[in-house]
Amino acid sequence: MLKFCPKCGSSVQEKMQFCTNCGAAIDDDGAQETKPVKPEPYTVKKGGRKTQYLLIGAIIIIFLVAGLGYLFSQSSLFVQSDPMGAGVYLNSEFRGITPCVIRYLLPGEYLLEFRHNAYPSWKKNITVTLGEEKIINADLSDNLIPDVTVLCISGEIIKNTTEPATCIYKKGDTFTFSGTAVRPHPKKNPDVTISVYAQGTVSPLKTQLVGIFPDNTYNFTVDDTSLPSGNYHLVASLPSGENSTVAFTIESGEDTNIRILQQIVKDYHKIHTYSLNDYFVCADMAQDVWNIVKTQGMRALLVAGNIKNPDANWKDYDHAWVIVETAPGQWIALETTGGVLVYKKDNPNYYRGIFFENPKDLKTNMDLRRDYNNEIERFVTIVSQYNVKVSEYNTKLDYYRSLTDSYNQKYAGKSLTAAEYQESLGVKNTLNSEQQKLGLLKAELDQLTITYNNEKQIMDRITAQMTELAVKGELLMRT
Repeated sequence: MLKFCPKCGSSVQEKMQFCTNCGAAIDDDGAQETKPVKPEPYTVKKGGRKTQYLLIGAIIIIFLVAGLGYLFSQSSLFVQSDPMGAGVYLNSEFRGITPCVIRYLLPGEYLLEFRHNAYPSWKKNITVTLGEEKIINADLSDNLIPDVTVLCISGEIIKNTTEPATCIYKKGDTFTFSGTAVRPHPKKNPDVTISVYAQGTVSPLKTQLVGIFPDNTYNFTVDDTSLPSGNYHLVASLPSGENSTVAFTIESGEDTNIRILQQIVKDYHKIHTYSLNDYFVCADMAQDVWNIVKTQGMRALLVAGNIKNPDANWKDYDHAWVIVETAPGQWIALETTGGVLVYKKDNPNYYRGIFFENPKDLKTNMDLRRDYNNEIERFVTIVSQYNVKVSEYNTKLDYYRSLTDSYNQKYAGKSLTAAEYQESLGVKNTLNSEQQKLGLLKAELDQLTITYNNEKQIMDRITAQMTELAVKGELLMRT
């Protein structure tokens, strides 16, 4: 038997306990065997459908008027910033870019925020009343934190592990500093004060106002400085007290050359070892450094001398180094084996010796020194041999003379017996033998004398060449 839900009237199957349409409980007593009749919708008897439509339209008009009244009763917010182009956020919701208008705000409290890439965030709590047209004009500079930086952007920058970077400028060169400067109200006073101080002084040598660009940067350039060579520091400051300092040095040409030479010998010494106390080893090292110095365009000479004995001559020279002209007529010695510069006041012996224009001349000197030393060895050997032969010759000569004196006294011009005559013949034979030995010794001495003279000539020639190099070196120092 077909049943119907007593609540919604939907048909249900027999034995179902709940309506599948509305979920109402179904029992045999409550179920209806016939479908209930739905009530007719309410209608207005007079006027029919026309009257019904008019009623609905009136209701819509009432709602529209109420809605428009509500909308026009809401507030507007006119926002602008200095500078323009800031993002506007109301309760953290993006609402436009300044200048702009935010309409249809409900009355209440709001957090207004301006965000600009060149300024800190500007925030303010505001209250909006019903129907208010509120105007907000924000100066983004109000939240700026004063700050200034400065650095050198030209010249040679020298960095040290223990001290701040120092900029090196040659006297008369253009040099430029750059930095950033943030002021609370940059439009009212858009300058940063630049002051230059000599090292160790409290009064500025130069003060100048420098304009700050819209991006908060500034530049300070000097085309031709009248500052003397020395150490300085530049201070960039704001009226609020913030400041920043950078050190710089103005070098004369001589100062620059000395600084470069210090670095050359220091770097060379790091990777080279002076292993032997030998003139030829240090001469090779001096030639290396001489070549490095020449690549810097400086005038350099090689020197051979004796740094301990001011009275030494070239035969006693046992060391070599480099001397460089840092300014016209101003020289400084480079101790290549020690990695230091030696000033004349510290050891004048570095400014004495034989000066060579190039490694070729030094090499000639080294070859002559080797030849001279070899000749000295041979010369000493020859002299020793000569002295031995002279001693031997003199001994033989004395013996020969004693035999001769004995012969003359005993046999010469006298009547001799047969035995004495035979004896005199023996003595005479001995005299002849000793005379021959003396002749041989004399020949050996003559040969040694020739050898000695030859070696002496070689040594004299070497000495003359060494002297010629020394004279040439002296002329180099005067030109």
